Amino acid sequence: MDFVEIFFQELREKGQQSIDLIKNYLESKDHSIINELYRIFHTIKGSASLVGFNGYKTLMHTLEEYFKKYSTGEITLPDEFWARMLSTIPSVLERNTDLTDSEVQKIIDVIEGKEQVPEAGAQVISKLESQLPIELLTDFVSLTLSAENSLMRDDTKNALRDVRALKSKLSALIEGSFYVKLNVLLRNFDALVIQEATINKKHVKLNLDIGDERIEKKDSQMLIDMLVHLVRNSISHGIESSETRVQRGKPEFGTITLRSYVLGNELYLEVEDDGAGIDFEKVRQKAIEMGLGNMRPDELIFIPGFSTSEQTDGTSGRGIGLDVVKNFAIARGGDVELVTEMGKGTRFIVHFPIKTLFVRVLVVESDNYKFCIDFNDIVEVISKPDITGGKIKHNGKLFEISYQSKVPRFGIITTSQKTILVDNILGTFDGQISNENYGFIKGFVKNIFVYPLPVIDVNTISQGNVEKSQQYSVLLVDDSVVTRTIVSKFLSTFGYKVFEAKDGLEAVEFIEKNRSNLPNIVVCDVEMPRMDGFETTKRIKEIDEQLPVILFSTLSQEQLQKGIEVGADSYISKEEPPERLLRLIEKLLKK
Repeated sequence: MDFVEIFFQELREKGQQSIDLIKNYLESKDHSIINELYRIFHTIKGSASLVGFNGYKTLMHTLEEYFKKYSTGEITLPDEFWARMLSTIPSVLERNTDLTDSEVQKIIDVIEGKEQVPEAGAQVISKLESQLPIELLTDFVSLTLSAENSLMRDDTKNALRDVRALKSKLSALIEGSFYVKLNVLLRNFDALVIQEATINKKHVKLNLDIGDERIEKKDSQMLIDMLVHLVRNSISHGIESSETRVQRGKPEFGTITLRSYVLGNELYLEVEDDGAGIDFEKVRQKAIEMGLGNMRPDELIFIPGFSTSEQTDGTSGRGIGLDVVKNFAIARGGDVELVTEMGKGTRFIVHFPIKTLFVRVLVVESDNYKFCIDFNDIVEVISKPDITGGKIKHNGKLFEISYQSKVPRFGIITTSQKTILVDNILGTFDGQISNENYGFIKGFVKNIFVYPLPVIDVNTISQGNVEKSQQYSVLLVDDSVVTRTIVSKFLSTFGYKVFEAKDGLEAVEFIEKNRSNLPNIVVCDVEMPRMDGFETTKRIKEIDEQLPVILFSTLSQEQLQKGIEVGADSYISKEEPPERLLRLIEKLLKK
């Protein structure tokens, strides 16, 4: 290790110490902390001088002078100064080269308030290393050479072994390249809380209960933006002033808790504050003014632009920006839940399926119902299964049947020690999986067919719950042949009987002709020839007010309001994954 590497290692260690000390100072106002900060920056200045880094030397000297003058009473350092310090230090710690003169001046200008603090989302997100771990690359190259040598020697057995190992190493390489741990991503998130609290002149503590759950790096900035919206809402409109909190018998410092955990196949992120809570009565009054009085208050606050605030300011209000939160979750097949109590606080619960890269599945067909079984859940596949007394007899053992097709040609013995009987095996595939729970379905595999295929949960699938999903019918109304084909095949995969109509007029005629045997739900496009989705919804509701209608389009706020006015039960954008439509249909059918 050379002197430059030693310097940057020390810089990161001392820099993190300074961040922790500044946070402690803002809470305690302990003057001895100033002396510790002075010593830290003095040490870094000396080290920078030794390795010839004049940029770091100049910056550390400037910081050193702030603390020296503050200690002697020459200057005052308000909370805003410390918040700006916290906003700049993380970016300085991520570098591997010296600072230029212009960079030093920019940092000083930010600290002194002459230049705007970096955008919150950008300053919180840690630098995500793009380099692949060198040891993994070395192993990968070695295994590649070993596999080549084995093939040259016609040593198929060892070649296959090396190929399997290569696949494992490649998965690890891809995992490190495309995923990041939450506790790494959010390690400087408390700097945002301090900065926002200082701007709003409030005292706020952050409890960070974040684990090592992984998310895709491409989602990291959007996730940060979402959390920034929620935290800003909590600080600017949730947490009360210190004076108000004391009057109400609360601690002077408000508390925001950010936590993560996994339940089933979903990642949960919670942002909770102990502030004033959301006044749903105000929300209802505002909804009536906007012509949205028939919507629930906990749904209204996620509509773009909805707010009960009389004035706007530089930060988000309750409702402003919450559509970003909702869209983030929905786009990933998840949702947002809201728990609030007046005087006690508010908790937003964002959850969405955990993504993994690829999974190998067996694609099967049973009674025109295509689905997948995870290879990890399969013990053995047998042809022409011997069915004896309602069970499968194989190798002297009896296995219960969890699902049976009408013409069982193959039996799949699973890790649940039960057998699934199917008509056909379509092949084995490697596909991208999104893990989502829908009863007996644990996820969806993409990139195999045009539409996602369900991956069944071998522990919960049964004849009864599959047949139950096959009892429902859907009327799909859309002028696009492509949309009708893809959505129809997708819903049919789950056992739904799908009727199709190419426009609103054809849909209304279908409903009128089948009054005695109506479909269970209608999924309707908005922009169609002859009769649009709004008029179609209105006419359907005149025939049967209880028949659920989902508007299926890219909706603006104006379209949304009109759709609600004519009686639509819900709405969904065509840009969202089809799994979301399935979840919405199931939700409305359960009402």
